[in-house]
Amino acid sequence: MEQRQLGHCIASGFHSQLEQTILRFLRQDVHQPIIYALGRGIQPGMRFDYEADLDAGHLLFVSPFEPDVKTVTQETADIRNLLLADMADTFFIPYMTPGGNLARLLETRVACHKPVFTLDVPSNAARYSPQARIYQPLSLLGGSRTNL
Repeated sequence: MEQRQLGHCIASGFHSQLEQTILRFLRQDVHQPIIYALGRGIQPGMRFDYEADLDAGHLLFVSPFEPDVKTVTQETADIRNLLLADMADTFFIPYMTPGGNLARLLETRVACHKPVFTLDVPSNAARYSPQARIYQPLSLLGGSRTNL
C-alpha cells in the first residue's frame, strides 16, 4: 500500500493468486506505474482487461519471448525473473523459501548486489540474504523505517 501511495513503479510477473490481488489493488490508482512481465509471449489479438491502463500509459507488458511461446514453464519463469531482476533497482521479497526460485535468483549476477527488503518472519529465508534489510512500513509500525 505504501509503495502505491508513493507512486513507485511496481514490476512483477503477477503470476500467483496473491500477486493478482496486488495487481488489482495497484490498478485502483489510475496513475500507478506498473510493469507486468510475462513468462510467455505477448499474444496478438488477445482481449485485454487492461486497455484503459495501457492507453493511459500506466501499464506496460514486457516479455522476452516471441508470441508463439504460449505456456509458462519453469524455464520461461526463470528467464522472466531475470528480466525483472535486471530492470529492478530494489527487491521487496516478503517471503522466500530456502533453495527456491527467489533464492536462486538473488544469487545471480544480475541480482546479487541489489538491495532486498523483506519481512521479519522466522522461517523467511530472505532474512539471511547478504543484501537483505527488514522492511518496516512507517504507516503500520510507527517510528523510523528503511525506505524502499
